[in-house]
Amino acid sequence: MKRINRKIGGENKWLLIERRKCTNKSCRKTHRLLPDISLPYKHYDAGVIEDVIDGTIDEEALSEEYNPSESTLQRWRKWAERLMKDLEGHMRSAAYRILGMTEEFLNTRVSLLEGLRERLNYGWLSAAMRIYINTG
Repeated sequence: MKRINRKIGGENKWLLIERRKCTNKSCRKTHRLLPDISLPYKHYDAGVIEDVIDGTIDEEALSEEYNPSESTLQRWRKWAERLMKDLEGHMRSAAYRILGMTEEFLNTRVSLLEGLRERLNYGWLSAAMRIYINTG
């Protein structure tokens, strides 16, 4: 299956998205394996969306004809606002279930998502989305 990946300045690249059937007997669904540069249901490059969310790219920097519109940037920001709490919750749940963290860890105010953003600096959104999707 092919999918478009748009970058700043109008550069488009077609990606071949691999599909695999789950071997779990209770699932047996077909899943798409997205590369790190792509986010589910988004055509623009994950790095572009991440930069918009982080505020390193704004409407003035994207004034060219082939770039996302101002309304698209606003939709991404609203999407990110809604998603951040879910991402944090999924990361905490995964740390508790998979890594064996304690219940006290679940109640701390330390943000795992902010820690991921600080450590990775670039690519944090793709990493957080992989955790979100792959942990159920």
